[in-house]
Order: sequence, then structure tokens, then C-alpha cells
Amino acid sequence: MAGLAIGFSQGKSAALKPAVEVYYFHPAERCPIDQSIEENTLRLMKGSYSREIKDGTIRFKIINTDDKSQAKTVARFEINSQALYVVKLTNGKELKNDLTHFAFSYGQSNPRKFQDGLKDEIEKALKN
Repeated sequence: MAGLAIGFSQGKSAALKPAVEVYYFHPAERCPIDQSIEENTLRLMKGSYSREIKDGTIRFKIINTDDKSQAKTVARFEINSQALYVVKLTNGKELKNDLTHFAFSYGQSNPRKFQDGLKDEIEKALKN
């Protein structure tokens, strides 16, 4: 899979830049923890942020770091394997919040804590 992008709507809002971006990066070879982080992130994004994704306020992407077509985005984050970021876009600047350690601590062992923590970070980014 080249990368999964959820939430590109048509119409006026498609021209607007998102306020927040959520990226989950993974290599082609997956482990159970990696898969659970993706599953729980997807569940949260579809369940709690479907409206914001649809209207373009939030852009959510799952990116395979081994896919050469994604090299520019992977390089932007200076990573080479799994990573979870919430990015606040403001005045042409990116404020990147690296949640990778948090994701690996709770993504599989405590999905509720993982989703609550990720939601808190997204809410902070949306408010600022």
C-alpha cells in the first residue's frame, strides 16, 4: 500500500489547508504492536474526527516508509520506520509533536489510554 489518505473532500473546503495533520508511518514489514497502533489510530480518527477530516480541518495519512513514492514525506519527518505525529499548521509553520514513544507504550497494551492520549494531543493542536 502506497499510503492511505483519509479526508480529501471536494468543494470549497478542499482548497483550504488543514489546521492539523496526523501521520502514522510504518514499514512494509509489520509487527503486532505496529498493527495495533494503526488500528487504534484509524478507529479514533474515523470515530471522533470524521467531520473534521471531511471538512479539511484535519488531514490523516497512513504512510508506508518503504514506498519510494512517499520518500519526500518520510524525509520531511527524518524517520525510517514507525512513527506517529500530530502536526499543527500555523502561519506557514509546522509544529511537529512526535508521539511515537507514547504510541509504542500504549498502542497495543492499553488501547483506551492510547486513544485518549492521541485525542488530547489532537484537541490541543486544534485549539492553539
